[in-house]
Amino acid sequence: MAEPLVRARHLQDWLALVSREPDPYRGRFFAGIEGRTRAVIEGAGRWDWLPVGLHVELADRLADAFGPARAHDYYRRAFRASVRGAVLGPLLETGIKLMGLSPASLLKWAGHGWNSSFRDCGSVKGVVLGPGHGLIVYDALPAVCTASAAWIDSAQGTAYGAYDLTGVTEGVVRMNKRRLEERHFELELEWSDR
Repeated sequence: MAEPLVRARHLQDWLALVSREPDPYRGRFFAGIEGRTRAVIEGAGRWDWLPVGLHVELADRLADAFGPARAHDYYRRAFRASVRGAVLGPLLETGIKLMGLSPASLLKWAGHGWNSSFRDCGSVKGVVLGPGHGLIVYDALPAVCTASAAWIDSAQGTAYGAYDLTGVTEGVVRMNKRRLEERHFELELEWSDR
């Protein structure tokens, strides 16, 4: 089995975004990260692949340093920033040209975004169930990911970030974790179109 990997750029952008957060949150986050972890992330090339366990470690540290509500808000902001970056930006631009910018179009492209960011980390599939209703299915995830409540919970904040990006002001994201032992979870999205 191949090692699960994440693009270094995501981890580097994560450190950069947290560095702009106010204290005491920023200080708590960086105090909780091992020096070796930070050196590996900062020393990698932007397009390099790094072990996904580092992604999980950052999620765990963020949850400890920020608490659940502030961590949720962070992931909303981080998603908006990430889709404008070099990894996901071109993919988003292509998706907008082909399908417009809406929660439904982002759902259709969710798997492409996942595959450009993660390697050997299972799959993500977005499904449009009907007007204003969709599902994001995470399947065959690495055990290191599903063992972290913070990593799993970050997905919900990210989905709310998609609402923010598309201008949705009335929407909910429900998380279904009943199959975590199978390394599977789902987000159900419902929204009112603008």
